[in-house]
Amino acid sequence: MYDNKIYLRILNGLLSGAFVLAAAVEPLEAAVYYFQDENGKVHITDTPSHKGYRVIIPSVKEQMAISDGAQNRKKQSKINVGADEIKASIKNTKFYDVDDSKFAPIILKYSMAHNLPYNLVKAIIKAESDFNPSCTSRAGAMGLMQLMPKTAKIVGVNNAYDPDENVMGGTKYFRQMLDNFKDISLALAAYNAGPTTVIRNGRKIPPIKETENYVKKVKFYFAMFEQNGGNFSDSEKENKLAISLYRSGEIKKAVSEFKKVIRTSPQYAPAYYNLGYIYSQEGEYTKAIDMYKRAIKIDPYLKAAYYNLAITLERRGLLEMAIATWSAYVSYETDADKIVEVKKYIEELRDYISSNGL
Repeated sequence: MYDNKIYLRILNGLLSGAFVLAAAVEPLEAAVYYFQDENGKVHITDTPSHKGYRVIIPSVKEQMAISDGAQNRKKQSKINVGADEIKASIKNTKFYDVDDSKFAPIILKYSMAHNLPYNLVKAIIKAESDFNPSCTSRAGAMGLMQLMPKTAKIVGVNNAYDPDENVMGGTKYFRQMLDNFKDISLALAAYNAGPTTVIRNGRKIPPIKETENYVKKVKFYFAMFEQNGGNFSDSEKENKLAISLYRSGEIKKAVSEFKKVIRTSPQYAPAYYNLGYIYSQEGEYTKAIDMYKRAIKIDPYLKAAYYNLAITLERRGLLEMAIATWSAYVSYETDADKIVEVKKYIEELRDYISSNGL
C-alpha cells in the first residue's frame, strides 16, 4: 500500500511551488517517482536517475493489479466504492470552459491607468474569480476582482458585477496597496486580508493560510502569464470547439481536437483536464489519470483536476491515493459546503477501507 501521507505532501507541495517537475512528452504509462534533495526540493519524474526516488503513483500495470485486487475484496460493502454508483453529490465536475479574452481590453485599460503590469492584474482576476464576473463569495466579495461592498464604495464602484467598473475599482485599490507597502507580495496580502492585518503583523504576510496561499497563487499565475505572453486566446477557441464536438456526440473528433490544442499549446492546462474528463466519462480511467496528472503539473491550482483525479483513482480501486487526493483538494477549496461534503465522503472511504481490511 502506498504512503498516503507522502502522497498528500507531494500534492500539497505542488501547490506551494516547492517542486522541480520533470517534463514529459510521451503518455505517462510508467510509474511517477519523487526524490527530495538536500536543499529540500522535491523532484518528480517518470524516469528516476538513481535509487533514491520513491513511487508516488504506480505504473499502469501496477494500477491494474491493485484495482483488480481491490475489486475482488470490496464486493460485500454497502458503499460501492469505485463503481458507477458514486454518490450523486460526488461526481466528475464539468468541462473547464473559461474565456478570458473578452476581458482583455478592460484589463489593459485599467492596468495602464494605474501603472500595473497587465499580467499581474490578469493573475489577480484568475485567482479571485477565474474570470467569472457574476461570482460572489460566501463573505460577500463580488465580481471579477472580488470587491467587498465596503471596498467597492471606497473606490467608487456602484455595480461590482459590471466588469468595467469592477476592474476599475480593483486595480485602483490594488494600486493603493502597492503604493502603501512597496512590495507585490505584501500588496497582495493586503488585498486579500486587508491592509490593517498586514500592518499589525509587522508589515509582513500574516500567518493566515488563505492569505499565504493567495499570494502564492497570484504570483504563480503572474509568472505563468508572463512566460506565455499572457495570451491563450487561440487555445481557448480550440478548447471551446472540442467541447462543442463532444457535446454533439462527436467523441473521436473532440479527442483529436484536444490533442491538437496540447500539441500547439503544451502549457495550456485546461486541454489536459478536459481530455481527462472525456476519458473518465468514457470509462478510460488510466488515460484520465494521466491527463489529470499533467493538468496538475502545469497548473497546480486547478482544483477541478484534483477533484476528478480523486474520483478516477477511486474507480480504479486506488482508494488510499483517492483519499490523499481528496484531502489535497479540500486543503485548497474555499467553498465551506463543499469542504464539509468532501470531508464526510473521505470518512466514508476510510471506514470502508478499515471495515474491509484493505
